Order: sequence, then C-alpha cells, then structure tokens
Amino acid sequence: MKLLKQVLINRLNFFIAAAIMVSNLFAWTSILLAAPAPYIVEPIRDPEVVALLEYIRSDEHSGETWQVTLSELEAEQTITWYLRRYPQIPFAYPKIEITQEYIAGEGDATIAGLRVHVGGKARVSLTEEGLPQVEILDLSLPVPGPIREAIEREIQVQLKRADLLPVRFTSAEWKNGEVVVKGTIR
Repeated sequence: MKLLKQVLINRLNFFIAAAIMVSNLFAWTSILLAAPAPYIVEPIRDPEVVALLEYIRSDEHSGETWQVTLSELEAEQTITWYLRRYPQIPFAYPKIEITQEYIAGEGDATIAGLRVHVGGKARVSLTEEGLPQVEILDLSLPVPGPIREAIEREIQVQLKRADLLPVRFTSAEWKNGEVVVKGTIR
C-alpha cells in the first residue's frame, strides 16, 4: 500500500511538472508568434546628410547655413545605416512616422539579452541655443517603471551631447511624412 501511494505521488508530481512545462512552452510560443515581423529598409545614408557631413569635414566652412529635408523612408534608411555601422547600439529595424505634432518610432531593442519590440512618440523642439529638446509623449517598453525612467533620463543625457556637434539648428519644420531642418555650421 505504501509503495502504491509513493508511485501515485511520483506520477502526480510528474504530471504537474509536465503540465507546467507545456503551459510555459505554449506561453513563450504565443509571445514569439505575436511579435511583429521586422520592418526592413536598405541601409542608405541620405545624400543631403552625406554632403553636409563631407562639407563639415573639409574645414572649408565658416558659419554657413545648411538645410536637410528627410522623408520618413530617408530617415529610416539613414538610421539603419548608422545602426549597421555601430552594432554596439542595441536597436534594429527602425520604423518612423513624422507628423506635425510628433515623431513616432518603433523597432526591436535588445534589453537584458532579449530582443523586444519597442516604440514611442516624442515632440521635438529647439532651444534658444539651437539644441534639440525632446519631450517623450509615449514610450512602450516591456520593463518596470524605474528602468523605464532610467532609460528616459539616459535619452535626455545623450541629447545634451548635441552641444558637441559642429552644427546649430535654427529651425525644424515638421510636416506629415517629412521634416525640414535648417541650421548653421560652427
């Protein structure tokens, strides 16, 4: 009787463990299948961006004005080009939406070794000093609040590095589907 009881308990434990493993496998499969397919664009730097950077590197400038117009696709392609060049940046497959009210972006980020789909909306304006200022309107990150706040703080820290750029922005006109940015070379 004691042996029969032991065998039944062992089998019950086995069935419980098997049920947990199957439900876990089902959950992970559902999550992975629900992830959107990557949005893929060619890694091409926009010709206007290339021309501006080459002119800045030539050291033949002295306060000239410049203008760059980027469509959503051109922005996606340029960002993809930089992401391929700098693989240490944990982001891939950018998709951009430009409107008069905000810029929205989404893509895949690697967080703690896992690739997750993230997105966000931001309003970009310029300070009096000609530096970009970003107000985050929405950020979809599958992380706890404190980690999300730390990421938002880091975004702001990185934007302050724009002070090191050899250009100053004088205006940014946000239209549906494109942005026209003007500035001066320092």
